[in-house]
Amino acid sequence: MNRHFDSPLNFLVKAFFCIAASFLLTAAVVAQQTGGGNNSGRSSGGTGASHSIRGKIFLPSGGLPEQRIRVVLEVASGGIAAEAFSDSVGNFEFRSLANGSYRISVPSDNQTYETTQEAVEIFSNFARTVTVQIYLREKNADPASKPNNKLISAADLQDIPKAAKKAYEQGAKLARENKPQDASAKLQEALKIFPDYLYALNKLGEQYSTLNQWADARATFERAVFVNPKFALPYINLGILFVQQKQYSDAIPLLENGNRQDDSYPMGHLNLGLALMSKAPPEFDRAEKELLRALEMGKKEMVYVRKYLFNLHVRQQAMGKAVEQLEAYLREAPDAKDAPEIQQMLNKVKKTTGQQATAPKPQ
Repeated sequence: MNRHFDSPLNFLVKAFFCIAASFLLTAAVVAQQTGGGNNSGRSSGGTGASHSIRGKIFLPSGGLPEQRIRVVLEVASGGIAAEAFSDSVGNFEFRSLANGSYRISVPSDNQTYETTQEAVEIFSNFARTVTVQIYLREKNADPASKPNNKLISAADLQDIPKAAKKAYEQGAKLARENKPQDASAKLQEALKIFPDYLYALNKLGEQYSTLNQWADARATFERAVFVNPKFALPYINLGILFVQQKQYSDAIPLLENGNRQDDSYPMGHLNLGLALMSKAPPEFDRAEKELLRALEMGKKEMVYVRKYLFNLHVRQQAMGKAVEQLEAYLREAPDAKDAPEIQQMLNKVKKTTGQQATAPKPQ
């Protein structure tokens, strides 16, 4: 028996596991990179949320442009979602966006500045407006000076035949509409034309995961890794698949590799944290850092990570920290469906540890 649970708090730990289990995300969710079809942990389509992205472009000199500049909005897994032109002082806006991960790209003018990209993730049941600033990099400047250089992955550099790209975009659209069977057929069509199409392989693996075809999902993600081991997403998706199957030791190196290559996916950090705290023996300190990183990146959209942190601290018998996580959850998500249940648990923990049971103060 695990001695972490040989205490009067045993019933709290078991009860919390029941609550937290519903939040364990599937491999399909990871791909916040799907542009609204998940992500993560992320299907987010169908929430009805209609988001906006507002931005401002700055020239390499730090000044504002004096002419309109083309701006392209891409889903992070590939494909163009929309295009626009900034106004004469660099302002631009995209509206009516679904949940998902996006990439804002300002193509090079081939004279004064390089192509510049910025990643944006929007996951919320409520309409949000995200504000970004795009700082253009001087053409022929040192690539290392580009802040978001890592966002251009191996998959972005592939020369894709037009027919394959068209089939992929159709498949990605079907995936966002939560039609994994139809999406799989289109993605397979793209791969018949271009077998090494990294985004298509990754997206097909996600559809297999959604359909609970685990062996096919694993083989497809592994194929993407074989095609180019410098593409982060298949590592992260494969790691999440292993977390779902409780193969934590197998998941950890995959998630670590994916996060090293692209640190911008909260689900990569979340699932690494879950694997580290769930393996035998657990690595609680490392797990806490990863969970906090996911929470920092996802902010209120990932407030549920605080439940995992509560779980972790209970297992450490650090009840003061455990209480803080539940209190923070109730402050940040007062209208959550499980808020009454979490409040009851908070009261039980405080009663058991001799703390005063009080309702959270409003923000």
